Amino acid sequence: MKKSIFTLLFVAIGGMTMFAAQPKIWLLGDGTMAGWGKAFAEQVGATVEVKNIAQDGLSMKVLDEMGGLDSVIVDKTKKDFLLVQLGQNDLNETNLDTYSSLDDFTQKLVALLHAAEKKKMMVILCTPLAHPYYKEGVLIDRLGGYAEAVRRVAISLDVPLIDLEASSHEWIAGLGEEGVQAYYNDLNTEERPAGEYLLNDSGAQEIARMALEGMLMAGGSKIAKLLAKYSL
Repeated sequence: MKKSIFTLLFVAIGGMTMFAAQPKIWLLGDGTMAGWGKAFAEQVGATVEVKNIAQDGLSMKVLDEMGGLDSVIVDKTKKDFLLVQLGQNDLNETNLDTYSSLDDFTQKLVALLHAAEKKKMMVILCTPLAHPYYKEGVLIDRLGGYAEAVRRVAISLDVPLIDLEASSHEWIAGLGEEGVQAYYNDLNTEERPAGEYLLNDSGAQEIARMALEGMLMAGGSKIAKLLAKYSL
């Protein structure tokens, strides 16, 4: 399965030759993305360079205060991909350093997309990961509408979407409250820790696989249009 995904990715990103600058895949997001991003790079392999610039505590507010996209994107080629996964830290009302209201988060996300467009980067939005949080044995949605905000922005601006919230929610529900603990570090499914729910290596590999498959499937014709637009 990994080989077929790897082959499809190589073809989709352009059948690149030694005579053309190879597009990079940039990963911009929070600590959960920083974790699965390492596994993503391993699954892609050496064919395409992955720039994992995701970092713990990153939110739209923090990124804006850092100086926006210009502060984190360097050494870019014209045809690079940018996968964006934010929202986990934005929704935490108890942390004013990272919190953005839903409206503010949405506005900042739209601004980020416009900034990426100016850089001629091909953006793919990712919804934040579902939380492995259970109440009386029932898996609870704790994203507070932030995943839906990403979906709405993707639709309104015609941007490809990898719905990791949906796929990770299905995955977590399938594992069950006990089974999911094997994929996280020190997980207590009935409490929300001060930080994020941190994937272990096994969990990171699973989410990276979802992201890689999602990248190939995201939007279908939209990806094709982007590839044609940038002559990959």
